[in-house]
Amino acid sequence: MEHPLQDMDSWLKETLALCTAFEPPSQESRFIREQFAKLAQVNGIARKKELDRLVFERMYGRKPEKDTDFLSIRYWRTGRHKPQSREQCLSLGLALELGPEDTLFLLQGYYDSADRIFSSADQKDPVYLYRRKQIETLAEQYLAMAHPLELEQMKISWKNPALYLRHYYVQDARQYVFSCCNSGNASHLTSATYVSEFQKNRFLKGEIPRKTMLRHLFLMQSPFLSRELLSQGLKNLGYLPLDPDHESRSGARLDLLVIRLLELYERECSGKSPSACKSWLRRTCRTIDEFLVNSRHPELRFLHFKVLDIS
Repeated sequence: MEHPLQDMDSWLKETLALCTAFEPPSQESRFIREQFAKLAQVNGIARKKELDRLVFERMYGRKPEKDTDFLSIRYWRTGRHKPQSREQCLSLGLALELGPEDTLFLLQGYYDSADRIFSSADQKDPVYLYRRKQIETLAEQYLAMAHPLELEQMKISWKNPALYLRHYYVQDARQYVFSCCNSGNASHLTSATYVSEFQKNRFLKGEIPRKTMLRHLFLMQSPFLSRELLSQGLKNLGYLPLDPDHESRSGARLDLLVIRLLELYERECSGKSPSACKSWLRRTCRTIDEFLVNSRHPELRFLHFKVLDIS
Protein backbone atom coordinates (compact mmCIF):
# COMPACT_ATOMS: atom_id res chain seq x y z
CA MET A 1 0.00 0.00 0.00
CA GLU A 2 2.87 2.39 -0.72
CA HIS A 3 1.79 5.64 -2.32
CA PRO A 4 2.44 6.21 -6.02
CA LEU A 5 4.44 9.42 -5.41
CA GLN A 6 3.07 11.29 -8.41
CA ASP A 7 -0.55 10.48 -7.51
CA MET A 8 -0.02 11.44 -3.87
CA ASP A 9 1.64 14.70 -4.87
CA SER A 10 -1.34 15.56 -7.06
CA TRP A 11 -3.76 14.68 -4.27
CA LEU A 12 -1.84 16.86 -1.79
CA LYS A 13 -1.68 19.87 -4.09
CA GLU A 14 -5.35 19.64 -5.02
CA THR A 15 -6.38 19.22 -1.38
CA LEU A 16 -4.30 22.16 -0.20
CA ALA A 17 -5.75 24.38 -2.94
CA LEU A 18 -9.28 23.46 -1.86
CA CYS A 19 -8.57 23.91 1.85
CA THR A 20 -7.09 27.39 1.44
CA ALA A 21 -9.50 28.75 -1.15
CA PHE A 22 -11.56 31.81 -0.26
CA GLU A 23 -14.21 31.13 -2.90
CA PRO A 24 -16.97 30.28 -2.52
CA PRO A 25 -17.29 32.03 0.86
CA SER A 26 -17.54 29.66 3.82
CA GLN A 27 -20.75 29.25 5.78
CA GLU A 28 -19.14 31.18 8.65
CA SER A 29 -18.34 34.15 6.40
CA ARG A 30 -21.86 34.13 4.97
CA PHE A 31 -23.35 33.84 8.44
CA ILE A 32 -21.53 36.79 10.01
CA ARG A 33 -22.18 39.05 7.00
CA GLU A 34 -25.87 38.19 7.11
CA GLN A 35 -26.08 39.01 10.83
CA PHE A 36 -24.46 42.43 10.32
CA ALA A 37 -26.80 43.09 7.39
CA LYS A 38 -29.85 42.22 9.51
CA LEU A 39 -28.74 44.59 12.25
CA ALA A 40 -28.22 47.36 9.71
CA GLN A 41 -31.69 46.83 8.26
CA VAL A 42 -33.41 46.79 11.66
CA ASN A 43 -31.69 50.04 12.67
CA GLY A 44 -31.99 51.78 9.30
CA ILE A 45 -28.23 52.07 8.85
CA ALA A 46 -26.92 52.48 5.31
CA ARG A 47 -23.22 53.13 5.93
CA LYS A 48 -21.09 50.20 7.05
CA LYS A 49 -18.87 52.51 9.07
CA GLU A 50 -21.85 53.56 11.19
CA LEU A 51 -22.85 49.93 11.60
CA ASP A 52 -19.39 49.05 12.90
CA ARG A 53 -19.56 52.01 15.27
CA LEU A 54 -22.92 50.83 16.64
CA VAL A 55 -21.60 47.31 17.30
CA PHE A 56 -18.54 48.77 19.05
CA GLU A 57 -20.69 50.94 21.31
CA ARG A 58 -22.90 47.98 22.22
CA MET A 59 -19.94 45.73 22.95
CA TYR A 60 -17.85 48.15 24.99
CA GLY A 61 -20.48 50.51 26.43
CA ARG A 62 -18.77 53.66 25.16
CA LYS A 63 -18.33 55.70 22.00
CA PRO A 64 -15.09 55.19 20.05
CA GLU A 65 -12.60 58.04 20.37
CA LYS A 66 -11.22 57.48 16.87
CA ASP A 67 -12.06 55.38 13.82
CA THR A 68 -9.29 52.88 14.48
CA ASP A 69 -10.99 51.93 17.76
CA PHE A 70 -13.62 49.93 15.90
CA LEU A 71 -11.37 48.61 13.12
CA SER A 72 -11.58 45.11 14.65
CA ILE A 73 -15.38 45.19 14.14
CA ARG A 74 -14.83 45.82 10.45
CA TYR A 75 -12.41 42.88 10.27
CA TRP A 76 -14.96 40.60 11.95
CA ARG A 77 -17.74 41.79 9.62
CA THR A 78 -15.67 41.17 6.49
CA GLY A 79 -14.27 37.86 7.75
CA ARG A 80 -10.62 38.96 7.83
CA HIS A 81 -10.29 38.11 11.52
CA LYS A 82 -12.37 36.61 14.32
CA PRO A 83 -12.77 37.43 18.03
CA GLN A 84 -9.85 36.22 20.14
CA SER A 85 -11.83 35.04 23.16
CA ARG A 86 -15.11 33.36 23.96
CA GLU A 87 -16.22 36.38 25.99
CA GLN A 88 -15.52 38.68 23.07
CA CYS A 89 -17.40 36.35 20.73
CA LEU A 90 -20.47 36.23 22.99
CA SER A 91 -20.36 40.00 23.38
CA LEU A 92 -20.43 40.30 19.60
CA GLY A 93 -23.45 38.00 19.52
CA LEU A 94 -25.30 40.19 22.01
CA ALA A 95 -24.44 43.31 20.02
CA LEU A 96 -25.84 41.66 16.88
CA GLU A 97 -29.01 40.65 18.79
CA LEU A 98 -28.63 36.97 17.95
CA GLY A 99 -31.23 34.45 19.08
CA PRO A 100 -30.34 31.11 20.75
CA GLU A 101 -29.93 29.16 17.50
CA ASP A 102 -27.68 31.77 15.88
CA THR A 103 -25.69 32.16 19.11
CA LEU A 104 -25.07 28.40 19.08
CA PHE A 105 -23.71 28.59 15.53
CA LEU A 106 -21.66 31.65 16.50
CA LEU A 107 -19.86 29.50 19.09
CA GLN A 108 -19.69 26.17 17.25
CA GLY A 109 -19.22 27.37 13.68
CA TYR A 110 -17.89 30.92 13.62
CA TYR A 111 -15.76 30.65 16.80
CA ASP A 112 -14.94 26.98 16.10
CA SER A 113 -15.45 25.78 19.67
CA ALA A 114 -17.90 23.86 21.87
CA ASP A 115 -21.34 25.09 22.84
CA ARG A 116 -20.31 25.07 26.51
CA ILE A 117 -17.19 25.19 28.65
CA PHE A 118 -16.92 23.62 32.08
CA SER A 119 -15.17 24.37 35.37
CA SER A 120 -14.83 22.62 38.73
CA ALA A 121 -18.27 23.97 39.65
CA ASP A 122 -19.85 21.74 36.98
CA GLN A 123 -18.81 18.40 38.49
CA LYS A 124 -22.43 17.26 38.88
CA ASP A 125 -23.83 18.88 35.76
CA PRO A 126 -25.60 16.16 33.69
CA VAL A 127 -24.18 17.45 30.40
CA TYR A 128 -20.66 17.51 31.86
CA LEU A 129 -21.03 13.99 33.26
CA TYR A 130 -22.27 12.67 29.92
CA ARG A 131 -19.39 14.22 28.00
CA ARG A 132 -16.81 13.08 30.56
CA LYS A 133 -18.16 9.55 30.17
CA GLN A 134 -17.68 9.84 26.40
CA ILE A 135 -14.03 10.80 26.90
CA GLU A 136 -13.35 8.06 29.45
CA THR A 137 -14.95 5.38 27.28
CA LEU A 138 -12.85 6.59 24.37
CA ALA A 139 -9.66 6.37 26.48
CA GLU A 140 -10.50 2.85 27.65
CA GLN A 141 -11.08 1.64 24.11
CA TYR A 142 -7.91 3.38 22.95
CA LEU A 143 -5.74 1.56 25.48
CA ALA A 144 -7.53 -1.75 24.86
CA MET A 145 -6.41 -1.60 21.22
CA ALA A 146 -2.75 -1.04 22.11
CA HIS A 147 -0.53 -4.03 21.32
CA PRO A 148 1.47 -5.35 24.32
CA LEU A 149 4.71 -5.27 22.31
CA GLU A 150 4.13 -1.63 21.43
CA LEU A 151 3.52 -0.84 25.09
CA GLU A 152 6.71 -2.66 26.02
CA GLN A 153 8.71 -0.61 23.52
CA MET A 154 7.34 2.55 25.15
CA LYS A 155 8.30 1.25 28.61
CA ILE A 156 4.63 0.99 29.60
CA SER A 157 3.40 -1.84 31.82
CA TRP A 158 0.87 -3.84 29.81
CA LYS A 159 -0.75 -4.99 33.06
CA ASN A 160 -1.94 -1.47 33.95
CA PRO A 161 -1.56 0.82 30.90
CA ALA A 162 -4.21 3.27 32.18
CA LEU A 163 -1.55 4.80 34.44
CA TYR A 164 0.41 5.74 31.32
CA LEU A 165 -2.37 7.04 29.09
CA ARG A 166 -0.74 10.43 28.58
CA HIS A 167 2.64 8.94 27.66
CA TYR A 168 1.10 6.43 25.25
CA TYR A 169 -0.95 9.21 23.63
CA VAL A 170 2.12 11.38 23.06
CA GLN A 171 4.19 8.48 21.73
CA ASP A 172 1.39 7.35 19.46
CA ALA A 173 0.88 10.87 18.10
CA ARG A 174 4.59 11.13 17.26
CA GLN A 175 4.14 8.44 14.63
CA TYR A 176 1.63 10.54 12.68
CA VAL A 177 3.82 13.66 12.46
CA PHE A 178 6.73 13.74 10.03
CA SER A 179 9.24 15.73 12.13
CA CYS A 180 8.93 13.18 14.94
CA CYS A 181 8.86 9.92 13.01
CA ASN A 182 12.60 9.24 13.33
CA SER A 183 13.03 10.40 16.92
CA GLY A 184 12.36 7.02 18.51
CA ASN A 185 10.51 6.60 21.77
CA ALA A 186 11.08 9.62 23.97
CA SER A 187 11.33 9.24 27.73
CA HIS A 188 8.42 9.58 30.12
CA LEU A 189 9.87 12.94 31.15
CA THR A 190 9.11 14.29 27.70
CA SER A 191 5.41 13.45 27.89
CA ALA A 192 5.35 14.86 31.44
CA THR A 193 5.61 18.34 29.94
CA TYR A 194 2.16 17.73 28.47
CA VAL A 195 0.50 16.78 31.76
CA SER A 196 -1.47 19.98 32.49
CA GLU A 197 -2.77 20.35 28.95
CA PHE A 198 -3.65 16.68 28.71
CA GLN A 199 -5.54 16.76 32.01
CA LYS A 200 -7.45 19.85 30.93
CA ASN A 201 -8.51 18.14 27.71
CA ARG A 202 -9.29 14.82 29.36
CA PHE A 203 -11.44 16.38 32.07
CA LEU A 204 -13.02 18.95 29.75
CA LYS A 205 -12.01 21.98 31.81
CA GLY A 206 -12.01 25.39 30.19
CA GLU A 207 -11.84 26.32 26.53
CA ILE A 208 -10.79 23.38 24.35
CA PRO A 209 -10.41 24.22 20.64
CA ARG A 210 -12.32 22.03 18.22
CA LYS A 211 -9.06 21.26 16.40
CA THR A 212 -7.69 19.73 19.62
CA MET A 213 -10.77 17.59 20.15
CA LEU A 214 -10.70 16.48 16.52
CA ARG A 215 -7.12 15.29 17.07
CA HIS A 216 -8.14 13.33 20.18
CA LEU A 217 -10.97 11.60 18.38
CA PHE A 218 -8.83 10.82 15.36
CA LEU A 219 -5.92 9.33 17.31
CA MET A 220 -7.97 7.46 19.90
CA GLN A 221 -10.28 5.83 17.36
CA SER A 222 -7.62 4.93 14.82
CA PRO A 223 -7.72 2.70 12.80
CA PHE A 224 -11.51 2.40 13.13
CA LEU A 225 -12.16 5.77 11.53
CA SER A 226 -14.88 7.21 9.33
CA ARG A 227 -16.43 10.59 8.70
CA GLU A 228 -19.60 9.48 10.46
CA LEU A 229 -17.71 8.28 13.55
CA LEU A 230 -15.69 11.49 13.92
CA SER A 231 -18.75 13.66 13.32
CA GLN A 232 -20.74 11.83 15.97
CA GLY A 233 -17.86 12.14 18.42
CA LEU A 234 -17.68 15.89 17.87
CA LYS A 235 -21.45 16.25 18.29
CA ASN A 236 -21.41 14.21 21.51
CA LEU A 237 -18.88 16.67 22.95
CA GLY A 238 -20.74 19.81 21.89
CA TYR A 239 -18.87 20.67 18.70
CA LEU A 240 -19.95 21.14 15.10
CA PRO A 241 -19.76 17.85 13.13
CA LEU A 242 -17.40 17.56 10.18
CA ASP A 243 -18.50 19.82 7.32
CA PRO A 244 -16.49 20.47 4.12
CA ASP A 245 -17.81 24.04 4.12
CA HIS A 246 -16.66 24.75 7.68
CA GLU A 247 -13.91 27.33 8.18
CA SER A 248 -11.55 27.21 11.16
CA ARG A 249 -10.55 30.30 13.14
CA SER A 250 -7.49 30.63 10.91
CA GLY A 251 -9.70 30.76 7.82
CA ALA A 252 -8.62 27.36 6.47
CA ARG A 253 -11.00 24.51 5.70
CA LEU A 254 -9.46 21.90 7.96
CA ASP A 255 -12.60 19.74 7.89
CA LEU A 256 -12.24 19.35 4.15
CA LEU A 257 -8.69 18.02 4.60
CA VAL A 258 -9.87 15.45 7.16
CA ILE A 259 -12.85 14.42 5.04
CA ARG A 260 -10.69 13.94 1.94
CA LEU A 261 -8.17 11.95 3.99
CA LEU A 262 -10.93 9.67 5.28
CA GLU A 263 -12.28 9.16 1.76
CA LEU A 264 -8.79 8.20 0.61
CA TYR A 265 -8.39 5.92 3.63
CA GLU A 266 -11.64 4.09 2.89
CA ARG A 267 -10.68 3.66 -0.74
CA GLU A 268 -7.14 2.40 -0.03
CA CYS A 269 -7.72 0.30 3.09
CA SER A 270 -11.13 -1.29 2.72
CA GLY A 271 -10.88 -4.98 3.66
CA LYS A 272 -7.36 -4.68 5.12
CA SER A 273 -6.38 -5.76 8.64
CA PRO A 274 -6.48 -3.19 11.47
CA SER A 275 -2.67 -3.24 11.75
CA ALA A 276 -2.25 -2.63 8.03
CA CYS A 277 -4.82 0.18 8.17
CA LYS A 278 -3.06 1.86 11.09
CA SER A 279 0.29 1.58 9.33
CA TRP A 280 -1.21 3.24 6.24
CA LEU A 281 -2.74 6.02 8.34
CA ARG A 282 0.52 6.80 10.13
CA ARG A 283 2.52 6.82 6.91
CA THR A 284 -0.03 8.91 5.03
CA CYS A 285 -0.50 11.40 7.86
CA ARG A 286 3.28 11.89 8.03
CA THR A 287 3.34 12.53 4.29
CA ILE A 288 0.52 15.08 4.60
CA ASP A 289 2.14 16.72 7.63
CA GLU A 290 5.48 17.07 5.85
CA PHE A 291 3.78 18.59 2.83
CA LEU A 292 1.97 21.12 5.01
CA VAL A 293 5.20 22.11 6.76
CA ASN A 294 7.01 22.58 3.45
CA SER A 295 4.01 24.47 2.05
CA ARG A 296 3.95 26.73 5.13
CA HIS A 297 0.43 25.90 6.19
CA PRO A 298 0.83 24.92 9.87
CA GLU A 299 -2.82 25.79 10.55
CA LEU A 300 -3.81 22.56 8.76
CA ARG A 301 -1.49 20.29 10.81
CA PHE A 302 -4.35 18.89 12.88
CA LEU A 303 -2.29 16.05 14.42
CA HIS A 304 0.63 18.23 15.51
CA PHE A 305 0.99 19.81 18.97
CA LYS A 306 3.94 21.52 20.62
CA VAL A 307 5.16 18.75 22.91
CA LEU A 308 5.92 16.61 19.86
CA ASP A 309 8.76 19.01 18.99
CA ILE A 310 10.57 18.08 22.21
CA SER A 311 13.02 15.23 21.60
